[in-house]
Amino acid sequence: MSSLAFEIGFDHYRYDLPLDISRFQDNQRQQIRYGYEAAKMQKVSQRKPDLYEKKLMTLRDRALVKGLEVSISTQDLIAKLEESKGRCPITLLPFTFAENNATDWSVDRVDNTLGYCPDNIVIVSVIANQAKSGLDLAGIIKTALRKAKTEDLLNDREWLRMARFYYHKMKIMKPLCLCLLLAESQSLYDQIVFMQLFMNQEKRAKAFLKQLEKYIGKGDVMKAAKLTQKRAYHRADIDVEVLYDSPKLYRWVRSFIAAINAHRAEFDPLLMECLFA
Repeated sequence: MSSLAFEIGFDHYRYDLPLDISRFQDNQRQQIRYGYEAAKMQKVSQRKPDLYEKKLMTLRDRALVKGLEVSISTQDLIAKLEESKGRCPITLLPFTFAENNATDWSVDRVDNTLGYCPDNIVIVSVIANQAKSGLDLAGIIKTALRKAKTEDLLNDREWLRMARFYYHKMKIMKPLCLCLLLAESQSLYDQIVFMQLFMNQEKRAKAFLKQLEKYIGKGDVMKAAKLTQKRAYHRADIDVEVLYDSPKLYRWVRSFIAAINAHRAEFDPLLMECLFA
């Protein structure tokens, strides 16, 4: 942390910025002063920071206050921003670069227990970063599946996108019974099973339906899949309303969900893959 404090002081001189150290601890303040004076004695050329240098300085300041390590460079920020293709993966809106805007680009630490290292950062919008806050993957999934509240920063679709985005970057560290969570949002539960019947030739859907056949029987599962395809073809739609307009198909799906709930431990990881992978 002392080297980080020194670098912060050095950069404040390099970029000709005011040296406000009131928010730092006493021992950190001294190291910041040393860094500033070292740059001054070396007569380091002063200039205005660019977009990425300014962001990195902000992150370093924040990390020092929180006691976090920083091992990223401006090149890491550039690479991550390019990886995002200029859009927030959660809201799908283009990033802005003005200050204090909800759509501004921001750097999120994937694992909040770790610092700013290349493998632990992603670029998301300010509003998405604020919504995630200190949530781990289990918390993100629970929030995505529960009934939305009016004070949410994100809408239902955006929360699901967040869960899918971080599902590939985080591990579930706490027990999570997905079947019970889905039972609180029945229409979503119906839609997930309906979609696996529709996409029955895809890898994840095949694995899910194969497990379901153990408790329902292959015949009924295949009949339901064929009826799903037929209904979707005639309606030219795969919305869940296609399911609700077919009493026979709906009865099948409800019986499938009953079997899934009766064998939650087996279906939880399969549902997780179907919904978020």
